[in-house]
Amino acid sequence: MPLLKATAEMLSQNDVVVGIIEEIITVNELFGLLPFVKTEGKAYVYHRENTLPSVSYLDPNDVVPESTGDFTEVVTKLRILAGDVDVDKFLAETMSDTENQLATQIGLKAKALARTFQDSVVNGDNVARPKEFDGLKALTTAAQTITAGANGAAMTLGMLDQLIDAVPNGADFLMMRSGTRRAYTALVRAAGGNTASMIQHKNFDNPVLAHNGTPIIVNDFLPATEAKGTGTNLASVYAVRANELDGFHGLYGGDAAGVRVEAIGTVQNKDATRTRLKWYVGAALKSTKSVARLEAVTNV
Repeated sequence: MPLLKATAEMLSQNDVVVGIIEEIITVNELFGLLPFVKTEGKAYVYHRENTLPSVSYLDPNDVVPESTGDFTEVVTKLRILAGDVDVDKFLAETMSDTENQLATQIGLKAKALARTFQDSVVNGDNVARPKEFDGLKALTTAAQTITAGANGAAMTLGMLDQLIDAVPNGADFLMMRSGTRRAYTALVRAAGGNTASMIQHKNFDNPVLAHNGTPIIVNDFLPATEAKGTGTNLASVYAVRANELDGFHGLYGGDAAGVRVEAIGTVQNKDATRTRLKWYVGAALKSTKSVARLEAVTNV
């Protein structure tokens, strides 16, 4: 069961809210693999490990050395992702015989919430756009970035092996564009296989594509316009460890996974009913070693 859906079903008795979250999670496989954590305040404070303490071999009666680990305090704020839906009362009364107009529009708005979040998971940049949370591109350090080529190069299976190895405790999924995934399938076939490996994951009803057991999910909000050296129109692949302890995870505030549906009422200057959808949402990366990026890939 997708994690966000499970959270909503436990926390909300509102069928509308649960239905909206079901709309959100059907947009992309990301919502089946990314855990969400509730935060009580408007910000989520955690500590990233910097250095480990040291230990030494000793002779009898040696002085035991003392050292401690070093941490950095990180604060990430919840963000408000919201939009209004105005449904003309005349259309709602006369055109809802086969399809509820309000329900249809709320469903579409829920999908818009999901796709905007999916975009921000990769491209969110709190410096360039202060209302957003930081996404994977902004959170990935230079030390966790692998370059396919000085001016871009085609992806290889060895590059993906190196990318997964860059996440020491194990990646939970690889994220790439649909064109990059097609290139991966072609690589596997060219290597002598009939088709790319498929695995059955507990959070999905159908088998998913995998590289050495690591699920591959598609996110076409990954840019296909990155540049490296003289190369242009390049893309990236991310390896992500997703959990609440040392990985990348979503955040929500309040009840019902942070989703709010408000009936605002009649719009003042037109004969329409306004409904507002809000999602108090964010993301956190507990360890910088939990994300790695393969950049400058020509397979877009």
